Amino acid sequence: MPVLAENELSAMANGEFKPDLVSSECFATSCKLPTKKCVEDADCKKGLMCTARCLGDSACITGCFARFGNDILNDLLQCSIEDYKCINIAIIPPGSQPSEEVPMPPKALAASFKPSSMDGEWYKVLGWNRQYDCFDCQKNTFQVDPPSAESTTASMDVAFSMVAKRSGREETASSQHMRENMQFDAPTFVGASGDLMKSRRTAHTEGRMFGLTFWENWYILGENKPSEPPFKFVYYTGKTLQNTYSGAFVYSRTPELPPEVMPSVYKIAREAGMNPDKFCRIRNACFARDEAKIDPTLVVASSPSSIVLQVGDETGIENPSLRGDKENPQRFTTSIEVPLQTRAKALWYDVLDYIEDPHEAARWMFDQQQQMVWPFKASESESVTTMLTSSEST
Repeated sequence: MPVLAENELSAMANGEFKPDLVSSECFATSCKLPTKKCVEDADCKKGLMCTARCLGDSACITGCFARFGNDILNDLLQCSIEDYKCINIAIIPPGSQPSEEVPMPPKALAASFKPSSMDGEWYKVLGWNRQYDCFDCQKNTFQVDPPSAESTTASMDVAFSMVAKRSGREETASSQHMRENMQFDAPTFVGASGDLMKSRRTAHTEGRMFGLTFWENWYILGENKPSEPPFKFVYYTGKTLQNTYSGAFVYSRTPELPPEVMPSVYKIAREAGMNPDKFCRIRNACFARDEAKIDPTLVVASSPSSIVLQVGDETGIENPSLRGDKENPQRFTTSIEVPLQTRAKALWYDVLDYIEDPHEAARWMFDQQQQMVWPFKASESESVTTMLTSSEST
């Protein structure tokens, strides 16, 4: 199975911050407006500080976005990294890979696959790469366009949730949304030599996440038999301007993988050179609940000028008029309108946000993921154990 580096930026940094890669003049001129907005936004400032301390470690950076990411930070990153190179860390060429340069799939593509079968809602139920595939509450909605003479295209709405925990507070989750454009590859293409060649991938996509563009090659390695509930086994390789990466996941029409297809999925993973026991089980219980995904009693701090506390907590304040935000009645501010104890706690949380180790915070996030347990394997193991016990007793 192909292996991609995933941390080229970290290798370039070599554990050190490199100030020569940052142009302060560029921030002050080309990216003046998004920089001003970020300076005025607490989480954006914390997010920049957090990502800088990651020194290019992509898993650590993902943890920073889970805790502090917002549209203001996304806009600044797009402007400063992609549009004007105020932060000159673009080490990978942009754009989708030419067909002849696409990495080979880890096994043969599903011969029966039809692009039209992707239309509608799909849930990601299993993931291979814990850094990209295993977030909570994942649903992708495809709108496949009618095939044209040249190709078949589709748009994809992506929804998922990221859990995070800031120092001194309980965990929270943030809903994320993005959109991808997909183009399905023809079964064959004409190479540079003029020869007809078999396509290595099923489709290729382009999207933007956390303000940065990514390009991916998708490989449908397997799908359900006619007698099975629908599923798709997807392997992918991808890149941003900073890193390359790869992963795999399984789509289902239901939030949980139907038990009757597990042996088929397990077999495909094995054939692709992946250890099925290393897959994560994506936590999609949120789709079974009508209520909010987060327990409303959780304590969260969201910016240096605000703090979220429970009604009737140790501050003893229950007067809604002292809450600083009508849309979030649990938000306190550090203004003089709220008690000193509350403002002090907000300030202390801000200090914790700035001094926490971003690598440790990211590790906590990834540790919340659940490993996949294959029920049919457990049954087989129990059967073998029963047989051996019976044999020994006789």
